[in-house]
Amino acid sequence: MSKIHLRERPHSKPLADGSQLSEEQEDALSLDLVQRVVVSVLAVVIGGSISCVLSLTAALQPATLDPVSDVGLWVMAGITGLLTTAVVLVINRRHSYSPLLVFGLVPMAVSAFWVFA
Repeated sequence: MSKIHLRERPHSKPLADGSQLSEEQEDALSLDLVQRVVVSVLAVVIGGSISCVLSLTAALQPATLDPVSDVGLWVMAGITGLLTTAVVLVINRRHSYSPLLVFGLVPMAVSAFWVFA
């Protein structure tokens, strides 16, 4: 059994017209995918944590907040969730007005019960 070096492997990705990707193009596509995944994860962690903290603060209703401030925090949680989802969609080359944008409202929807109870 002989070992094949990574640079010597046969290309396995034919294009729609039957041609093959060059090695440089294949490496660039792989690097682009990794970069988009890493930046998307960073955006979800940072933006999602901001949205979740705002939702949690609104749901716990600290004694120092009046009800109007509580609703304001709840709305800001929804806005940050929507913005975070839109950023992730744009990073991954999708339209920012996709139906997937609804996932940004999850922290807002979860905390709605406690905000209005």
